[in-house]
Amino acid sequence: MPELALCGYQHQDAVRRLSLPQSGETLRRLAALARGRRQTLAFGYAEQCGDERYNAMMAIDAQGNVCANYRKIHLWSGYEQALFRPGDRLAGFQLHGFRFGMAICYDLDFPELVRAQALAGMDCLLCISATTRGYDVVPRHVVPARAYENGCYIAFANRGDGDGPFACIGQSRIVGPDGGIVASAPAAGAFTLSATLDRQSLARWRRQHPWPADSRHAHYLNGLMPAD
Repeated sequence: MPELALCGYQHQDAVRRLSLPQSGETLRRLAALARGRRQTLAFGYAEQCGDERYNAMMAIDAQGNVCANYRKIHLWSGYEQALFRPGDRLAGFQLHGFRFGMAICYDLDFPELVRAQALAGMDCLLCISATTRGYDVVPRHVVPARAYENGCYIAFANRGDGDGPFACIGQSRIVGPDGGIVASAPAAGAFTLSATLDRQSLARWRRQHPWPADSRHAHYLNGLMPAD
């Protein structure tokens, strides 16, 4: 489910009113739902932790246990920065032999966040979003590029609601490690997408295109451009 799925994105009062602690009743009900349906759920919500509020993403496994909770590191200027505190660490989990990474919307505009997870062995990035009009480049080009350059799947779940400056464009999709679209949704409304993550195809692609493995990032991540 997309960014801030449990409270909505565009109304600040609703975000504040519907912020939830990790141990709240709503999240316990979602855990029961995951357990009853024997499915893993990943969704966006406004997390309340003491006096702090985070734009967060939680994953609950088929046994109803929280397997990861990620707090958005890169907050969109202005609106989000007035509502939330930024997170300070990555999160992920393993399921059925695959390693899943996590990102929220604006995080995807920072290639190094995705690459760091790829270098740690990520197979599929779960990215929830509230991408709005004027940013069609994100689902159409940025999502495939991040998958291609890191040799991983990306499941991109975007909101398809809202109005005015908060009108989201939908276009949720699942993209393969070659950057190709495996499944996609139209521009608006609520949809369910499904795809099979193919372990053998993923391994074969990575053998042929070992970019993360060949990365020599230690030689430039801490370097500076020469001074004039």
